[in-house]
Amino acid sequence: MAKYVVTATSRTGRQVNTVTGGPSDQKAIYSDKELSDFKAAAAADPRDLDVTVRPLD
Repeated sequence: MAKYVVTATSRTGRQVNTVTGGPSDQKAIYSDKELSDFKAAAAADPRDLDVTVRPLD
């Protein structure tokens, strides 16, 4: 079961969602390790992503 939902939004309006072409996308995260890896990848992403994390209870 998912532990978090993350939303990644491009601060510059670049495409993030490959299906809709929109500047934001959501993803379910299943472990703390996956969350850490996602944050590291987002920090290095050239689209200047703003990431919000919502814990799921």
